[in-house]
Amino acid sequence: MGALSFLPGLLHSAPLLKGSKKKAFILLWLDGGMSHIDTFDGKPEASPDIRGPLDSIESATEGVFVSEHLPKIGRLMDRCSLIRSITSPEGNHDRGAHYMLTGRRLTPLLSYPSFGSYLHLDDSGDDRVPPYIAIPDAHVYARQGFLPSMRAPFELGSAPGKPGYRVRNLQPPPQLERAMNLLKAVDQLDGPPRSESEAARDAVLQQAGSLSLNPKLRELFDLKKEDGATQKRYGNGTIGQSCLLARRLIEGGVRTVLVRDKGWDHHTNILSSLTTGFPPKLPAVDNAVSALHHDLESRGMLEDVVVLIASEFGRTPRINPSGGRDHWSRASSALLFGGGIKEGAVVGKTDARGEEPIEQPVSPADLFYTVLSALGANTDHILTTPSRRPIRIVDEEAVPVRGVLTT
Repeated sequence: MGALSFLPGLLHSAPLLKGSKKKAFILLWLDGGMSHIDTFDGKPEASPDIRGPLDSIESATEGVFVSEHLPKIGRLMDRCSLIRSITSPEGNHDRGAHYMLTGRRLTPLLSYPSFGSYLHLDDSGDDRVPPYIAIPDAHVYARQGFLPSMRAPFELGSAPGKPGYRVRNLQPPPQLERAMNLLKAVDQLDGPPRSESEAARDAVLQQAGSLSLNPKLRELFDLKKEDGATQKRYGNGTIGQSCLLARRLIEGGVRTVLVRDKGWDHHTNILSSLTTGFPPKLPAVDNAVSALHHDLESRGMLEDVVVLIASEFGRTPRINPSGGRDHWSRASSALLFGGGIKEGAVVGKTDARGEEPIEQPVSPADLFYTVLSALGANTDHILTTPSRRPIRIVDEEAVPVRGVLTT
């Protein structure tokens, strides 16, 4: 637990989150590089080599064209905010993901914390449940970075919607309660006061014990508690069931849920991969996102949750000889909705070929700043690295995208 020894230096300015009402965050991470032209930035008037084999349709927001395979999201577009002008210099998967997930460009000297690891620094949530959960796992740059390991996401190790879904190490072994009582008795021999690292370890162990030994908390991960109509609305695939689980976890007190959907690196055969593959990517996302919006709204949760759908970069405007699209960091899109996010807002525009922004370019650092602002974070908050270097949680050159924020 030596990595926890610098914990007191992590928090030394104003509280991270403003006010008493703390919003939750769901990040739907389309891992591999979502094609902006084939999702939220359709170009119906472009030539076939740019437009590609998938048609687009006009959404509920005038002038915004989405894939014909995203009709439900299209009908919801006037309830969301769309950023079409994200641009980045990072066209490599790892570097692009680090920039999007942390708001900082990758450096060999320091790995920065991601959204979820920042958002529970105040420790004001339900201490019986992990504040940050990744379904089924976290990208290497969606973790705690230079923060202590106690800020890492709880990774399920299994994806709902797949045969044999089971949360790793959730079911307690028969001897767990006895072992924890024995550990507590041994710790008491030291007597107070407890060191910072010991206190941090105790908190993690207490949370793990509560989660394993409390049947009600374990039920948060049990999708059989949901009625059949709700499960069907989300779709039977992993992304749909993962988004349903995300809603259950947020409702149960989790502050941040990362849903990681792999397989968006479509260098070949993008048509079949997005529409008829197993599972078909676009119909699965369409069901999952529209159901999540409906569910949060019908349960009165929408104003208390921010949802972001994003990827590490876009894909080449021109279809390659293999029928796919390659990495393209100069233009990509992100969709947001929920508390603090305007309805029907559209920020930015790419050129007729979808190659680069011609209006309101937005960097990944700007997007990171924007999401933290919507969540009510104190973006002037200062952290201290293990080498005692002070770092603001958002890049000094970043600016929030005010066009998608309600305040």
